[in-house]
Amino acid sequence: MALENFSLIDKINKIKSEPKEALPLVVILLTLFFLGYKQLYAPKVVELNKELKKLKGLQGQLGQIQSASQNVDEISLNIEEQKLKFEKAKGLCYKKSEMTAFLRRIRELASHAKIDIKSINPQPLTKLMVGEIETEQLAVTFGFSGDLVKLGVFLRMLELEEKITFTNLPKLVPNNNGTFEFNISPVTVLISDDLSLGQKPGGEDFGEDFEEYE
Repeated sequence: MALENFSLIDKINKIKSEPKEALPLVVILLTLFFLGYKQLYAPKVVELNKELKKLKGLQGQLGQIQSASQNVDEISLNIEEQKLKFEKAKGLCYKKSEMTAFLRRIRELASHAKIDIKSINPQPLTKLMVGEIETEQLAVTFGFSGDLVKLGVFLRMLELEEKITFTNLPKLVPNNNGTFEFNISPVTVLISDDLSLGQKPGGEDFGEDFEEYE
C-alpha cells in the first residue's frame, strides 16, 4: 500500500531540498486540521443556536409573566379601590334590618325641630336600580303643623344626615293664621343586609309589624 512506502523523514528531507514539495503536504495538513475543527466546532454551534433559541423563548415568556404580574397588581389595586368605594356607598344607606332605626331617627329629628309627631306611617317600598344593584326606597309619612322656621330646621337636619335622607314636599300654602299643615314624607334608600360587591339582592316587602310606627 502507499502508506507502507511513505516515510515522514524522507519526505521532510525531500522538502528541504525541494521546497515545492511542501505545498501538497501543507494542503493535506490544513485539510485535516479543518476537518477536525469542523467536527469539533460545528456541533457546538448547533447546540449554541439551540440554546439561544431557548433563551429567546424564555425571555419572551418572562416578558409575558412580568406584564401579567403588572396587570395583576393593577387589577388588585383597582379591586381594592372599588371595595373602598363600595363600602363607603353602603355606609350611606340603611340596611333592610335597620328600617325601624330610620323611623326612630326621623322622630328624633322632628323632636329636635320642635315638631310634634303623633304617628309615622311607612309607605310601600319601591324598587330602585343603582347601576346593577337593586335597592329600595322607603318613604315614611307624618303630619306637619307649624311655621316655616320649624320646617326649615327639620329640612336642614335631613340635609346633614350621614345616610341618604331627603323629603318630598307638597306645594306650601299657609292657612289663615299663617301656619302650614301638610304631610311630610322623608325618604331613604334600603339595601340588603347581605349585599356584597357584585351581588344583586332582591327586595322584600314590609311585614305587618311595620304598617304603622308610633
